[in-house]
Amino acid sequence: MAGAAAERQENGVVDAVKNAVKKNKNSPITVDAGGVKISNVDNAKKYTGRQASGSEPYTDVIFERKNGKAVNLSLKGEAAPSLAGGGLRGLEAIVPGLAGRFMKAAYDALIDSGLKAGDKVPDVYGKIGAKTKEKIVVGTPAMGGPIDFMYIGPMTVKSSYDEKKNILTLNGKLTESKEYAKTHELYFRLRARRKDQRFDPNAQQGGIPKIYGKSPSRGDSAGRIVVTDSVPKNAMVVPVK
Repeated sequence: MAGAAAERQENGVVDAVKNAVKKNKNSPITVDAGGVKISNVDNAKKYTGRQASGSEPYTDVIFERKNGKAVNLSLKGEAAPSLAGGGLRGLEAIVPGLAGRFMKAAYDALIDSGLKAGDKVPDVYGKIGAKTKEKIVVGTPAMGGPIDFMYIGPMTVKSSYDEKKNILTLNGKLTESKEYAKTHELYFRLRARRKDQRFDPNAQQGGIPKIYGKSPSRGDSAGRIVVTDSVPKNAMVVPVK
């Protein structure tokens, strides 16, 4: 359902822009989301590439601009949005060694907590230092970035177009990616890809603990690392040095 909801949000933003441009006789418009405006937009399209690692790209939607640089957007929902994907390989490409250190810290914390082979693994979080937040949020071309703006809003996109002012208003909020990184605490989050994955203390990849064993039902053999800006109460949080 999460994938379907993301598709709905992306399609909603793209369709809203295309429809407004059409109403403006195929001339550029200004997009306003949460009071932040992007001007000179004459088209919107979904990003269709992949990361160099093969994972999902950072960019979700591109605003094309007449006589101006295109704008890359990452679209997220309002509830604890995952800000960056790509897994271990993708994050390692941005800040070499950082994600691996998180996995090792998470593994040590789980062992210290008494977790045994075959046990269900709780989600583990790792606080990201200030120096690396911007790199992770913005991303790189190899990761399907860099991201210029975060768009965070409802998965069902609502819009209104003011023909006199030539402004399309969306029901989300735009924030420059660099500003988002400066104003939010960010955390790694490690979680299972499948509900039936369990703790495997011997699973490794390149000398880095994988923590999760293979899913009996689907065969997935690793967890998933994303970056989020919120941590539940009583969550397991480890330092990432």
